[in-house]
Amino acid sequence: VIRLLRLVRRFPHMQLLVSAFRDCFEALPVLLYTMAVMGCIFSTMIFLAEPRDNIETMSESAWLVISTMTTVGYGDCVPISNFGIFLVSILMIVSSLYMAMPVA
Repeated sequence: VIRLLRLVRRFPHMQLLVSAFRDCFEALPVLLYTMAVMGCIFSTMIFLAEPRDNIETMSESAWLVISTMTTVGYGDCVPISNFGIFLVSILMIVSSLYMAMPVA
């Protein structure tokens, strides 16, 4: 394994990849903080917009937001009200654009 790691150092493309990862790790805390703030805001808005028989707790609202932001979307918790559907639609668009931003 150590021989392989020593051999990898000689490839210029591998050094380029390592430097790209180093640059991304510098911006990672800001991106995670922004994502957490966005998640808290949308969790609160969805919790307030949805009726209590659909989303009973704030943790269910946070689960909906996390599964939507990560584009997993299990479908076990979905919005019913029109405003809730609107908020989740906006969340899908914003989070998809936000997730694509670090790649660019």
